[in-house]
Amino acid sequence: MKMTSPNPKVAIVKGGGRYENITRALDMLGADAVSGTRHMVKPNFVSTTNQLASTHRDAAKAILDFLRKHSGRPIAIAEGAAMHDSFDGFQNFGFNDLCREYAGVQLYDLNRDDYETFTLYDEHLAPLPVRIAKRVLDSDHRISLSMPKTHDTAMVTLSLKNMVVGSLIRDMGSSLFNAIGMVADIFFACVPDRVKPLFSFQGLSRLGITKISSSDKVKLHQGYLNMHLFLFQLARIIPPHLSVLDGFAAMEGNGPVSGDRVDWNIAIAGTDPVAVDAVAAHLMGFDPHEVGYLYFCGKAGLGQIDVREIEVIGSPLEACRRPFKPHQSYTSQLGWKKAGERVFEKLTVLQTSHLRKLAGHS
Repeated sequence: MKMTSPNPKVAIVKGGGRYENITRALDMLGADAVSGTRHMVKPNFVSTTNQLASTHRDAAKAILDFLRKHSGRPIAIAEGAAMHDSFDGFQNFGFNDLCREYAGVQLYDLNRDDYETFTLYDEHLAPLPVRIAKRVLDSDHRISLSMPKTHDTAMVTLSLKNMVVGSLIRDMGSSLFNAIGMVADIFFACVPDRVKPLFSFQGLSRLGITKISSSDKVKLHQGYLNMHLFLFQLARIIPPHLSVLDGFAAMEGNGPVSGDRVDWNIAIAGTDPVAVDAVAAHLMGFDPHEVGYLYFCGKAGLGQIDVREIEVIGSPLEACRRPFKPHQSYTSQLGWKKAGERVFEKLTVLQTSHLRKLAGHS
């Protein structure tokens, strides 16, 4: 992934409804935002039952109409749900109807896809093999469609995180983590807020359980710094080519599932996913330089995180800024910075050396 411009363009629209906001933001970007021949729209189903935490069908409809305007190619809508069956999410959120309405649109579960294995490195430079769905790797026009939310590990979850985490393989069938997801769905609405973090992946990571998970999505949860390092490394491999954030209804507090609704009524879109996420983080009241994976992406030249260097078109920044209540673990999450810079430099040396060895053997 290379930054396409030192001053990338990000469109923001505040006003109308969900579909109208996204449509206007995409139209501002124009036909240049459509590339390749294998379009893949990646929604976010961190929950297959909670609509507030998951991509809305009207947001997907806006993207389908935009693609149809500029391309006659088939379109895949592909997701690998975090805990349950992706097709449950497609059914519950009305995505099946889109396939009946639009010719050439098909739904795919990335958790059931073929895959390739890649190696990530943690803060001790220990290897972590992860499986990435082939459909994602083979798509030359990846579109991330998600909503802005606060997060229990990564501070904020936006377009980059949606794409890279959902593209990892989770083994289907009976497992401890599927069982935990079912229990969480039943009891989340009843338990006190102070207990809810026990049901989170971050809570499980403190027990060391995530390392032995059958889900590569879960394996990323090995502490705050490791999460940011893993997200950064995955962003090198499978960045979105077009990022769309549906902020008609967003989430603050204890996201990404059990937070509180924010009626924000905005849409953000651009072809530099780092810039899009940096703008969104800024509008949510967070410093993009304090979001570890965005900071690492910026340092590596994968995109622009300095909001002053981003060309914002549409609604002005300050008219859209609305500080979000952070996750209750926010202060602890900032701990990634203590060793983050040092580890990033070591990781850069390791990866540079690896690339040189590959070039020597080619």
